[in-house]
Amino acid sequence: MKAFLPLVNIPPAHYEALSGMAAECLSACRAQAHDGTIIFRPDGSGHYDAMWTRDFCYMVEGAGKLMDAGEILAAIDYLLAGQREDGVIPDRIRADGTPVYCAGPADSPLGPLPPTDNAQFIVKAVAAYVSSTRDHRAFLDRRNALYRAIDAVPLSEDSLVHVDRNRVHSAYGFTDCIGKAGNVLFSTLLFWEACQTLAKLCAGAEYHDEAHEWYEKAEHTSRRMGDFWDEEYGLFWAASEDCRQLDLWGSAYACVIRAASKTQARRVADYFISLEDECVLHGHLRHLPAGEYWQRTIIDVPRDTYQNGGYWATPAGWLAKTVQLIDEQVARRLIAQLVDEFSRHGVHEWIGPDERHVPGYVASVTNVLGAVQPSKKLI
Repeated sequence: MKAFLPLVNIPPAHYEALSGMAAECLSACRAQAHDGTIIFRPDGSGHYDAMWTRDFCYMVEGAGKLMDAGEILAAIDYLLAGQREDGVIPDRIRADGTPVYCAGPADSPLGPLPPTDNAQFIVKAVAAYVSSTRDHRAFLDRRNALYRAIDAVPLSEDSLVHVDRNRVHSAYGFTDCIGKAGNVLFSTLLFWEACQTLAKLCAGAEYHDEAHEWYEKAEHTSRRMGDFWDEEYGLFWAASEDCRQLDLWGSAYACVIRAASKTQARRVADYFISLEDECVLHGHLRHLPAGEYWQRTIIDVPRDTYQNGGYWATPAGWLAKTVQLIDEQVARRLIAQLVDEFSRHGVHEWIGPDERHVPGYVASVTNVLGAVQPSKKLI
């Protein structure tokens, strides 16, 4: 498994500011479940009143050192307790213990099937916990549940994560309102990453046969990853059928996890630097290039709002790490813009030129924190 792109060096003062804001958001999002388990909601304002699998993963990956290790493992088990018999991991679990599998309101879900990313996120959450605690037994005790989860992810014959256009539903949860169909980029990237992660965890525990199987699964997926690449623009498509559009988040993430080749990654970085003003606002990144909107949505999302033109901090760390391939100063400037925005107006889920929504959104700051490190040379 290739090492991910290196962290962005930033001034210690900026790192301390991000750490402090992350700690505040994490504290505010904590809640006690019916059985006493501490669960972590996506935000501290009460807008999202449950524990979402992917948001929790981003907290542990980006700011696990600010969280109690025992609470992290208990929260992982709280999510795994909701795993269905077919292996599907819940999209979220409420404080009363009720698992919800499909995206959107329980009484009017966003499509007939669960999102295609939660299995990958529970694997990544366990791996992040093991990495920070060296508690390998935690993985061994849960590996069969993780295997069942990944085996439940819907794949095409090409081993790419697939959404049936006739039964469209959420793919990656940060675009759960969007009707991407066919082979879908972001969940495929997560699947490739999760398979490699499982292989690495197995190898570390000397389960070499199982490690080999997971590396093979990752290899099968990587052979067709180039299907998403657009040579003309130097970015990756979001999907192969509906919403076959240039995916800014997915392109940056492909670079970060080294699914993109070195040549592709430099082209993606060059795109972001050349067109920064058209896709970035106060360090926050749009899902699509400026002037572009999703071709198909599951529910109506007005243009220039939320997932259809809003600007998000969640992918900002990936953006900075990718841009750093070409220009470290631009990468640091993007992080500085985020710190300034957070300091002046608070951490939000998404923003626009004249609006900010869902304060205290944790992934917005923890994902950025996980992408940077302090450098005394930059005092």
